[in-house]
Amino acid sequence: MSDPASKIPLMRPRLPHAASIFPYLEEIDRNRWYSNSGPLEHLFEARLASYFDIAESQVICVSNCTLGLEIALRMTARYRSGYCLMPSFTFVATAHAAVSAGLEPYFLDVDRNTWALDPDAIQDRLSKIEGQIAAVMPVAPFGASSDLGRWTAFARKTGIPVVLDAAASFDKAGGDRIPLVLSLHATKAFGIGEGGVVLCKNEDLANNIRAGRNFGFLEGRSANLTGTNAKLSEYSAAVGLAALDHWKETRQEFLAVAQRYSDIFSGVGGLRLGPGFSQETANSTCNIQFEAPIASHVVKHLASEGIEARKWWNNGCHNEPIFSKYPREDLQDTQFLADRVVGLPFFGELNRAAIIRIRDGIERAISR
Repeated sequence: MSDPASKIPLMRPRLPHAASIFPYLEEIDRNRWYSNSGPLEHLFEARLASYFDIAESQVICVSNCTLGLEIALRMTARYRSGYCLMPSFTFVATAHAAVSAGLEPYFLDVDRNTWALDPDAIQDRLSKIEGQIAAVMPVAPFGASSDLGRWTAFARKTGIPVVLDAAASFDKAGGDRIPLVLSLHATKAFGIGEGGVVLCKNEDLANNIRAGRNFGFLEGRSANLTGTNAKLSEYSAAVGLAALDHWKETRQEFLAVAQRYSDIFSGVGGLRLGPGFSQETANSTCNIQFEAPIASHVVKHLASEGIEARKWWNNGCHNEPIFSKYPREDLQDTQFLADRVVGLPFFGELNRAAIIRIRDGIERAISR
């Protein structure tokens, strides 16, 4: 049995310290403006626009990423009904967003090397899908490259709306004419507690998404579109502004942990680091893919040594009870990855000794 005091958790989220948030809270008190697109939210969007090098009007903050996906789907696939094509190898929020937007998930297989949908491969398979395709929602897995340009070309060529779920890709994000949705959850590299942001260079679509987060109000208080309440509060914007103030230091912490993992795991056989993992890009997870289908065994063995690990996406959305009824193609590569991919502990304070302990635990798991 492991010593509880020496357990290594999967994550230890850390938001900005109270002292760095406090000046923004004082500004909220002075403004007496707490929600409904207040001055701090506008400032947060403006600073994000500068960071991503796009126009402020093309940045829309929302209360969480799932609602951001839902609204982006509603506005992108307006007047359409039918399937939303998506990977099964993703977090369940992707499928929930499609259902909430009035669409039916249709689960597709991913490429076992990139863990993602390939736009060229999907285009070749469209003719095999019987029924109306309303949208495609690819996923950038664990902060991997989003292929934004290729998906924009896919949407233009096929006429099928695309919304990109790039929840963990804050450090790689950019804008294009298709909406890209980021998560600002506390577990992400750039986190504010709960929150999300949509980036979209299509001004008309961006305006509709902005209206969709505020009950469909385009101008004044006339509801011209189907909408919901997904506005970011001033308090969340305050945390976001403080997080931006310290993002350079936070980012360096994550990069340093990634470098330690790469160095310490470089000689371990029988596995590889996931495609979203890099020493140049800040992520908040470290996923490894084993050559053998031993993911569940490794998670269980590491737990016996006091190390928390996880199959982040279980066995694919299609195996979740609520989504098992939805149509899907053959998901051979999805199952291949579900049997082999494990998420390891990853947070800013994770030191070299802890990562060596994780490596040694994995090597013992592989040998048994």
